[in-house]
Amino acid sequence: MDDTTSNDGTPPTTTEMEQLSPLSIQAAALVRSIEGLSNIFWISIGGTFLTIFFAGLSQLASNANTDYIYLGEYQVPRSILPLAGLTFALIAFWMTSNRLKMLAFVLSTTRLPRAMVHEIFHLNPPILHVFEKSNADPWRPFTGVGVLIINWAVFFGNSIALTLATAAQQGASSAVIDLPTLGIYAVLIIVAVIYGVRSIFPPLRSILGILHGVEFNVGWPRAIGALLILIGVYATNNADMFDDLEQADDLLGPSIANAVDGDTLFMLGVEVELFGIDAVERDQICQNAQGEDYPCGRVATRALQELIQHNDVICNPLFGVAGSRLVAVCEVILEGSPAPHEPNDFLQGYRPNNLSRLQVENGHALGVGIGKDVLRDEQLQAQTLRAGIWQGSFEPPSAWRSGH
Repeated sequence: MDDTTSNDGTPPTTTEMEQLSPLSIQAAALVRSIEGLSNIFWISIGGTFLTIFFAGLSQLASNANTDYIYLGEYQVPRSILPLAGLTFALIAFWMTSNRLKMLAFVLSTTRLPRAMVHEIFHLNPPILHVFEKSNADPWRPFTGVGVLIINWAVFFGNSIALTLATAAQQGASSAVIDLPTLGIYAVLIIVAVIYGVRSIFPPLRSILGILHGVEFNVGWPRAIGALLILIGVYATNNADMFDDLEQADDLLGPSIANAVDGDTLFMLGVEVELFGIDAVERDQICQNAQGEDYPCGRVATRALQELIQHNDVICNPLFGVAGSRLVAVCEVILEGSPAPHEPNDFLQGYRPNNLSRLQVENGHALGVGIGKDVLRDEQLQAQTLRAGIWQGSFEPPSAWRSGH
C-alpha cells in the first residue's frame, strides 16, 4: 500500500500523516529510484537486441543492395535506422543520468542508518548489480558496470555498421560512399558517446563512493575492451560490405521487380530507369482512334507490369542519377531464353526480351537519345500497326511534363 493513502484508499488524515516516518519515505524513494534504473537497463538491453536484429537483416542477400530493409511486405528505409538508434541512445542516457542523479541526491541527503541503506540495496538490487563494490575494479569485466559497457559497445558497433550501410548508396555497378552523410552521422555518434560518458559516470562514481567509500573509474582495461568489442561488431557486419554492394558480374538481379511507370522499375530497393526510352507519364491522358480520352500512362505502366509480373528481371546498370536511382538496360528472363550473365551479353545482337525494346514495340514509349537510333525499327513498326499511343493522338512525354 502507498504510504500516502489509508487502508480504504482515501487520502490520509492529518493524524495519519503525522504517523508517517520520514525515514520510510526516504526508503521508498530509494526503492523507487532503483526500480526505475532497472527498467531503463532492460530498455537499453532491448535496444541493443534491436540493433543486432536490423544489422543482421541488412546483411541478407535480399537487403544487401538496397536502401531498404524488408520485413515481410514492409520496407524500412535504412536512412532512418542510424537516426532512430542515436535518438534512442540519447534518450536512454538522459533517463539513466536523471535516475542516477536522483539516487545520488537521495543517498547524500538521507538520514537512514548506513546499515539500512545497504540492506535496501541488498534486498532490491537493480539488474546487473551496478552498485556492488566490485564494480570499482576495472579488471573485472563482467560486473554490472562492465556488462552495461559491453551492451553499449555492441549497440554502437551495430549502429555504426548501419550508418555506413546507409551512407553507402547504390551506384551504377558498385557502392558509392556519401561522405557528407557519413561525416554527419560520425559526428552525431561521437556526440552521443561523449554525452553518455559525461552524464552517467559522475553520478555513478558519487553513488559508489557514498555506498562503499571507493573511487570508481571506468579504467583503461574496460575502455579498451569496449573499443575492441565495438570494432569487432562493426567488422562482423561489414566484412563483405563492398563485395555485397557490388553486384555479381556488375549486374543488378535477377530479381522480382515492379513497374513504377511505363519506363521505371523498382527492384532490390532501387528505382531503375529503362535506358533509351521515354514512356508516357503515369497520369498522362491520350486520345484513341475515336478521339476519346483514355489513361495511356496507366496503360503503359500496366503493360510493363504484365511483362515482368511472372518472371525475374536482370539489369546492366549504366550510371546512377541519384543515391537509389539508376539508368540501366534491363531484360525479362523468360523460360527457355538464355539469361545474360555479364554486361557484354546485353550488347550481343538482337535481344528480344529487352524491356526498352518491348515498350517501344508495343507503342507505350518513344526512343530517346541513343535509343532513338537503336530502336528506330521498333518505333516505326508500332506506328505502322497503330499500337498503343500511336492508335490516336498524344503529347510527347517531355512536352506533357513541361506543361504539368
